[in-house]
Amino acid sequence: MTSRERVLAAVNHTQPDRVPISLRFAPAAMLKLKERLGMTEPEVVEWIGVDLVTVRPSIRRPASDKLYADPTIEVTPEGLLLDIYRVPFREVRTEYQNYVELAGIPPLREAEHLDELNRYPWPQLDLWDFSTIPAALAANRHKATWARCRGVFEIAHFMRGMDRLMLDLTLNPEFANCLMDHIMECLLTLVRRTLEAGKGEYAIYEYNDDVASQRALLMSPTMWRELIKPRMAQVCKLIHQHGAKVRYHSCGAVYPIIPDLIEIGVDILNPVQPLATNMDPFRLKAEFGDRLTFDGGIDIQHLLVHASPEEVRRHVRRIIDVVGRDGGYLLAGSHTIQADAPVENLLAMIEAARAA
Repeated sequence: MTSRERVLAAVNHTQPDRVPISLRFAPAAMLKLKERLGMTEPEVVEWIGVDLVTVRPSIRRPASDKLYADPTIEVTPEGLLLDIYRVPFREVRTEYQNYVELAGIPPLREAEHLDELNRYPWPQLDLWDFSTIPAALAANRHKATWARCRGVFEIAHFMRGMDRLMLDLTLNPEFANCLMDHIMECLLTLVRRTLEAGKGEYAIYEYNDDVASQRALLMSPTMWRELIKPRMAQVCKLIHQHGAKVRYHSCGAVYPIIPDLIEIGVDILNPVQPLATNMDPFRLKAEFGDRLTFDGGIDIQHLLVHASPEEVRRHVRRIIDVVGRDGGYLLAGSHTIQADAPVENLLAMIEAARAA
């Protein structure tokens, strides 16, 4: 099987020739692998057998290659990175690794009137260059190619501040709805133009919207169903209209809304945090495995950090054997794998996957 055939077989709940591999590593973790294996990064990815490749439109005028999720369009004199929604981020440097985080200055925190939302400098289509997509897809035709966008709730709280957005959702729904409608207009345009440029060649499109902590949803299931679900359903419908599978990314305890995700057309759930409430992948397979594919589930918080290589190897084999039975599973970490995992454990995980 090609990588594309392997991934689509699994998502269609048939048994592929081996478990599809969807592993992603933080730069510092990848550096460990490169040094141990004596390979370049592309050689490591090829040796692992990663089946998925990202193909996205490029940004026409990036201000920096540092970013959180969306491209950086401006760097302020203070060194803050403004993304396409003009949300400021800062780079944090540590002995351990560097990363980018919210700067804590939401650009719409003090907004009070709908007119302020209507006048806001929302991302314009000419930010993006979609012309590179066909050639990139052609160069990776045997891989499971995917693109992604962030989600309406995450962007909204980045722009407004989590505390203010949660108050808006409860006490000022007209403002919250107007904010999310503007965001949705941007997202739907980006998704549509990306998939149109792909001409049916994309295997997967990911909608990335964290709506949960490790313990519970960040709002009631009722509020999510009323305000977030209908908007997300629009994205799922658009993705399916272009022949791609829908992968939904949310960290944390999303168990209460999994039936809703299935209802609106989610094909793949990522990253499946085993230590989050009710997110044990074996339970999820038993309850939803005939209707949903799971992408993730290898615990990066405890297992990869503290277990022995043999314990890692045994656990990965069990995940593949049980959760991967009859398809419906892509092997990946419960998030991007970090450098706190010993390289011996990374190799144990990879070798178990390669042998499956």
